[in-house]
Amino acid sequence: MKIAVSSLVFLPESLESVLEKIESFEAWEIVCEGTHYLNSKNIKYLLEIKDSYDISLLVHAPFSDLNPASMNAKVRELTVECVRDAIEGAFELDAELVVVHPGYVPELWKEYKDEILDNNFSTLLKIVEIAEDYNIKIGLENMPNFTGVLGKTPGEMLGIIKDIDSKVLGITFDVGHANTVSDPIKLLEDFAKLNIIHIHAHDNNGYSDDHLKIGEGNIDYFSVIKKLHEMRYDGYITIENKNLRDAMKSKEILEEYISMVNKIQ
Repeated sequence: MKIAVSSLVFLPESLESVLEKIESFEAWEIVCEGTHYLNSKNIKYLLEIKDSYDISLLVHAPFSDLNPASMNAKVRELTVECVRDAIEGAFELDAELVVVHPGYVPELWKEYKDEILDNNFSTLLKIVEIAEDYNIKIGLENMPNFTGVLGKTPGEMLGIIKDIDSKVLGITFDVGHANTVSDPIKLLEDFAKLNIIHIHAHDNNGYSDDHLKIGEGNIDYFSVIKKLHEMRYDGYITIENKNLRDAMKSKEILEEYISMVNKIQ
């Protein structure tokens, strides 16, 4: 298991101002929002420094103001184009994976769930087809227990992906999100049946998506790491905290748990 850090810990700082702060992480997950959007300037900069710092890159597609399930066709089209930017940027940066959020049900359209799900499916299918063209993996992320969001449970996620047959499509399992829904260990086991290819790690107390540092909430991360080890998961665990100090502490704890699990198994 390898530990990455999300660029969320630095927003709204520019990419140029933060790189030296993350040398101790094995990878950086670039969140394509605001000053971290993968425009030509940021891609050029990242290409220049990536090899110098010997750090791998992952990409998180933009999600603010977007909705793949929207009843507005233009919003769906914009969502596809923004995710395309992330996929093309990932290809240029030799990043293996792009994280994508499922859609959500707008309050106005809550009685039209079937239409919303159809929209979500068609948008995701377009995104997967683009990813296949570039041989980039798509990690569809499970969502927290918020009203209207899709993909909170394994059953909901299966309904979203079951008719998409693609080797590039998998699950980014967000441990913190899972904790707002149910027992994260049980959900980890169930989501594993849908092909987990990436992990997001942060903490909370089960009520809201707080993105606390690991150990500050009630998630048993030792058991999470133990279960991932049993599953032979050897991919990235991206820490998603609110600031670098919390992310560094989370990293220390995860590294300790990984070391402990490796010794006992």
